[in-house]
Amino acid sequence: MTIWQKRVFNIVKNIPRGQVLTYGEVAQKLGNKNLARAVGNALNKNRDKAVPCHRVVRSDGRVGGFNRGSAEKIELLKSEGVKIINGKIR
Repeated sequence: MTIWQKRVFNIVKNIPRGQVLTYGEVAQKLGNKNLARAVGNALNKNRDKAVPCHRVVRSDGRVGGFNRGSAEKIELLKSEGVKIINGKIR
């Protein structure tokens, strides 16, 4: 695991259940809002269930990718009370 991944994972571990951040918001918390794609790449490599990467979504409201598939990401978010309509956070 790289230092970058550790930094990303530490931010994501602090997203409360039932809430989400965008990839850009995570990048902003790391000091550079332009690194949203790098945040996504780091999360795609996550295999630790203690890192709730399903709580990170796209800035346009769509749920985005997930290393176990978007359908599972949607189910996890719904189970936490996040409202999703037509693949978008509401």
